[in-house]
Amino acid sequence: MRRAAAGLAGLLGLALGATAGTASATELKVSHFMSPMHHMQARVLEPWTQNLASEAAGDLTFRIFPSGELSKSPVAQWKTALTGVTDIAFGLPGYTTENFPRTMLTVSPGLFETAAEATNAIWDNIEDIAPDYERAKLLALWGSEPAVLMTRNTPVKSLADVKGLKIRTADQVSASIIEAWGGTPVPLPASEIYTAMDTGVIDGLFIDPSGVPSFRLDEVVNHVTLGLPTPSSAFFLVMNQNAWNGLTDAQKALLDGLSGRQLSLDSAASYAKEAERGMDILKSAGKNTVTLNAEAQAEFVEATRPVADKLVADANGRGVENAADIASALGGKN
Repeated sequence: MRRAAAGLAGLLGLALGATAGTASATELKVSHFMSPMHHMQARVLEPWTQNLASEAAGDLTFRIFPSGELSKSPVAQWKTALTGVTDIAFGLPGYTTENFPRTMLTVSPGLFETAAEATNAIWDNIEDIAPDYERAKLLALWGSEPAVLMTRNTPVKSLADVKGLKIRTADQVSASIIEAWGGTPVPLPASEIYTAMDTGVIDGLFIDPSGVPSFRLDEVVNHVTLGLPTPSSAFFLVMNQNAWNGLTDAQKALLDGLSGRQLSLDSAASYAKEAERGMDILKSAGKNTVTLNAEAQAEFVEATRPVADKLVADANGRGVENAADIASALGGKN
């Protein structure tokens, strides 16, 4: 009987010891609105959080909430981080451009040719861009591959071909570009693109090719136009300021060491890999690919120029006095 009691006491002691050992561990919630199968979760967020937890030796843990479990609105991801609904949020500055006047300069049309180029330019100028994120802790900021124009029935070979087309856009910058080209921008969540294309509500869409596998666009797209002066999309990973302040110095050092430029480049590389996959899917499906000639390119560049100028003017209007300098440093005037 005494042995049994001693054994039970030992088991209770182990259980209590395990509880005591984990009681002080900090668990951080990571939120995004994509599927749990989305490449950002599988190739970036999961390895990153697992690496952090391993390096922290159990002192820091993470729980990822995909598919909008904490907030279904893609537009609200920034707000979920600010208000503490989540500790860490993945989202797009373009959904609430008024909050990110400096970041919007990084998505100026035709500025970058690759996601890595866009991301390195961002981090080369991060001190000028960082004030956009002063209400949160910025963990990563990166760019995607440039957008391409995909259409259902009309192959776009010249500026005139865009006139009157209803084109889905994700943000105000893309909408301004489509307007400058003579089209009609239609703002829609990514989740509604497939049905809108399939039913003819829209004639095309403006998106980087990583969206092809994510939203099965090869089933509703017939023509793809390359060589346009298009923007990259910007993405952020931010942390609630109170959650950051609540970390120990050691935890902060660990998070800083595994975030920043390298995490941003890893994220950009995932988008680039997915964009390459998207283009391969379109080619395998036999979709018509249009590569603009030099004359057509020049037409689009000239029509797009006012959009880049407006980005600088908008940033000035929101108190960014050095907006022109930031734009120039990022890659020169378009």
